[in-house]
Amino acid sequence: MNVSDSPLFGQTLADFGAAFRAGELTSVDVTRAMLERIAQLEPKLHAFTYVDEKNALAHAATIDALWASGQDLGPLMGVPVAVKDIFTIEGMPTHVGSRLALDDLIPPQGPFITSLQQAGCVLLGKTVVTEFCLGGVNLTHPIPWNPCDLDTPRMTGGSSHGSAVAMAAALAGFTIGGDTGGSVRWPAALCGVTGFKSSVGLWSTEGVFPLSPQFDTVGIFTASAHDAAIVEAALRQGPMRTPPLADGITLAISKDHFMENLDAEVAKCFEQAIAGLRSAGVCIVEVPMVEAAEIDEVFAGIVPADLISFLGRERLNTNWSLIDPVAASRIEKAFDMPVELYAKLVARQKVLEKMMAERLKGIDAFLSPTIPVVPKPCADFKTVESASAWNKLATQNTRPANLFNQSAISLPMQHLGSSLPVGLQLSSTAGSDDALLAIARTVQDILSKIEVP
Repeated sequence: MNVSDSPLFGQTLADFGAAFRAGELTSVDVTRAMLERIAQLEPKLHAFTYVDEKNALAHAATIDALWASGQDLGPLMGVPVAVKDIFTIEGMPTHVGSRLALDDLIPPQGPFITSLQQAGCVLLGKTVVTEFCLGGVNLTHPIPWNPCDLDTPRMTGGSSHGSAVAMAAALAGFTIGGDTGGSVRWPAALCGVTGFKSSVGLWSTEGVFPLSPQFDTVGIFTASAHDAAIVEAALRQGPMRTPPLADGITLAISKDHFMENLDAEVAKCFEQAIAGLRSAGVCIVEVPMVEAAEIDEVFAGIVPADLISFLGRERLNTNWSLIDPVAASRIEKAFDMPVELYAKLVARQKVLEKMMAERLKGIDAFLSPTIPVVPKPCADFKTVESASAWNKLATQNTRPANLFNQSAISLPMQHLGSSLPVGLQLSSTAGSDDALLAIARTVQDILSKIEVP
């Protein structure tokens, strides 16, 4: 597989927009090329659950006609996009990675997908998701192939791993995921792309199959933080924020929780990133974050309980044998949770959210490795026990941003000292999405210039 064969390789979304408006390429041209690339690579990658070739080409032709008539729908006009299979799209099936009959629970198409269509995006199809978005491994479904290693199947994260793989293989201009506990940032880090988790409420989750509504957010995979900022601004229908100068940025790090269990390659890349950022003038301070460890009680208790409430105990009991064993193990632990305990956990989450917002006042973003490990071989995770342990370890650093209701982004930093993808995570308080993306652009620019001996 050669990523450079993609028609969008080496192009930013701004580059694509300029070429489209100059008449150097059409949406039909790019969409057809992407569909051909998907057909060629999908037998190996297994990134898609559904490809809507006919409607994608028809919509691309409509976009080209609109442009020819003088209508400009904005910076995303004509861009091919792939969407995680938890979003309802009229005319496409939605399975949420499950073998259960869920038709009665699938919502109508929501405003986020409609906003993509109104912005002129061409929807190529649906991407693979782990069952109900629980974790990164399903024993009953193949894991999408991580393009970082074409010889050895390696972990791709979860649950938006199909979208991450599609982005890493350059099968779309950008891709859509959902992030409840790291499901965009985790696979972004493992697949070597940029993954942005929005604040709760920035983009509507109506029309999205829910896991835990109080934590569910829409996320995007892009080639860079700059592209992520273009998408966010376009869908917000507002201007992009100007990236700050390095010496105007204050970032926080913590030696609590986030620095545990690091692979040597991850530790090296993070150290190089910190040194490079400091050298560029970024102020980096230490802030305690011991409360992040509460993800194992608070977060892990609330999320499966919310899913059980939505699916219904009768449906689960009747179809238990059809549920993936890894997903079933998480559901089972919360099946009989007392109402009083659930209320206590929800109350604690609200306290933690306010506590972290207060603690990070005066700080532009919190900085950590996205996940503590590099992508491991899939062969290492063939049992419920090993898969569950992997899910817990790999989301060690991503779930706190959901627990604290923060916006967050993962940036690739493999070039700082690893043979496999490694991610750098920035997170900030809720509602700071455009500011975080501006900071991420500056940070990514600094990272790109670091020379490692």
